Amino acid sequence: MNRTLIALAGIALLGAGLWLLGAARAVADRLPTWWPAPPVDAVLLDREGLASLRETGWWAPAVMAAGTVITLLCLAWAVSRTPVRGLRPTGPLSTARTELGLTALEDAVCGDARRIEGVARARCRIALRRTSAHLTLRVWTLPGYAAKDVLDGLGTVSTTVEHALYPRELNTRTRVSAQRHAAPHVR
Repeated sequence: MNRTLIALAGIALLGAGLWLLGAARAVADRLPTWWPAPPVDAVLLDREGLASLRETGWWAPAVMAAGTVITLLCLAWAVSRTPVRGLRPTGPLSTARTELGLTALEDAVCGDARRIEGVARARCRIALRRTSAHLTLRVWTLPGYAAKDVLDGLGTVSTTVEHALYPRELNTRTRVSAQRHAAPHVR
């Protein structure tokens, strides 16, 4: 939304500037009293004034340098606003200035979830945002166990992940399913 508004404002300002450069009498009649009045058949930026600027030695390098600096600043701003998605996502650990591979953390979380009594299988996914992290747990229980039997253990696993990713707020989504019985039902 911010980029869209800035782009629209830039387009509007560019259009207004181009219109003012090409405007003749329509704008000249509405100028403030202290503004020098242009000749009848001239535009606000006359050819003689522009030619005198071009004759000076500093004009062309100054315009190119200013345009380059402005372009580089806008490019740096746009790159800083773009989210970085690498092949190996990492997240900062809370206690030390080290990086933790998210795939390693996901493997550890799945291992912790599998060690809970009553859990047959577990899958997890961690997604990092700028100020938050999202943990998605998918757990299958063994036959004879209900979801309420494993939820306390999954809460402990979620708390461990929350401490590992401390600066970020953790949102957890847990889905618990029952694994089918080994033997089919007899009818």
